Amino acid sequence: MKKRICFFINSGWYFQLHWLDRAKLFLNDGYEVHVIAHFSENERITLNTQGFICHESGMNERSLNFVSASKDFINIIKLLTALNPDILHAITIKPIIIGGIYARFLKKPFVSSFVGLGRVFMNQTITFKLLNIFVRKTYSFIFKNPKSRLTFEHEKDLRLLIDLIQVPCKQCSVIDGVGINLTEYQYRPEVENTPPVVLFAARMLKSKGLEVLVNINKELKLQGESFILNVAGIEIEGDSDAITKEKILEWHRCGLINWLGKRSDIPKLIEECNIVALPSTYFEGVPRIIIEGAATGRACLVYDSGGCNSIINDGVNGYVVRPGDKDEFKEKLLSLFSNPLLRIKMGLQGRRIVEERFSLESVYEKTKSLYLEII
Repeated sequence: MKKRICFFINSGWYFQLHWLDRAKLFLNDGYEVHVIAHFSENERITLNTQGFICHESGMNERSLNFVSASKDFINIIKLLTALNPDILHAITIKPIIIGGIYARFLKKPFVSSFVGLGRVFMNQTITFKLLNIFVRKTYSFIFKNPKSRLTFEHEKDLRLLIDLIQVPCKQCSVIDGVGINLTEYQYRPEVENTPPVVLFAARMLKSKGLEVLVNINKELKLQGESFILNVAGIEIEGDSDAITKEKILEWHRCGLINWLGKRSDIPKLIEECNIVALPSTYFEGVPRIIIEGAATGRACLVYDSGGCNSIINDGVNGYVVRPGDKDEFKEKLLSLFSNPLLRIKMGLQGRRIVEERFSLESVYEKTKSLYLEII
């Protein structure tokens, strides 16, 4: 009988973007793979066609409403009880809490993936401070399950959470990022672009740092210089940190960005650019776009936020700038613009780093070993 893996995650698009390739390998390996998430109709049909069994969670990932959260909890517990998975793999806070409580009481094998610690641990408003206390106490409870394991995308998050909730080190491990298909993201020499092209690809959240690049481009335009800023990303609704559609279109009309919207051809966009930039102050895991950029042979420029410095070694395959230091970010960007040979050298180093640590096969084998350890 096939072993049953259940991925529990907030949204279908996030599963497709960050977990689909890994999950496909489990399908190919003979596992029965279920996905619990909030899906669009197209997402559900696509995943079903590929062999996944989808279950609608009905959850609103950003809602803090107690009544709706209680309903979500009851519905998901019923669903998990009916599914009875051999391995439950939860990603992000709500799934980790609900899935973790289920696994704790039934002593089920449970893997939780922390892809950055997110706003619960970075937001300092009263609401999030109270939520922080609740989350830490709940984590302390659910990870007393001896069959539970915690995975992180970089060492910094691992150490921080161990200190916060006192979970045993033996239950924790680092799995480097999402894993990149090196056939899909091949090394490509740069195209000679004049002016240079910078790619920013992320969710349209203020904390992801797009405005930093917009302001740098605005300053350079006033000096008679500029660059093309290609922006691809997912618009976010109902989030206080979201960049409004009006602001995005205003920047586009002023020529400060080239708004591309949500795209499925990221490998092509990276090939067409000279630099991948992410001045994010968000509590990142290891950003996928930076792994993809490095894999393609592009120098990357990032703030030292979350796990960005886990993939970018300052001065080796890009630059790592102090968070919030826009002037230094601008200085490093101009340095890369003026030195194409340095960009090529950095791109080759980036490819080597991804091949050594961030390949899909490497990430899959580490994940599979973790499952076999607790199943």
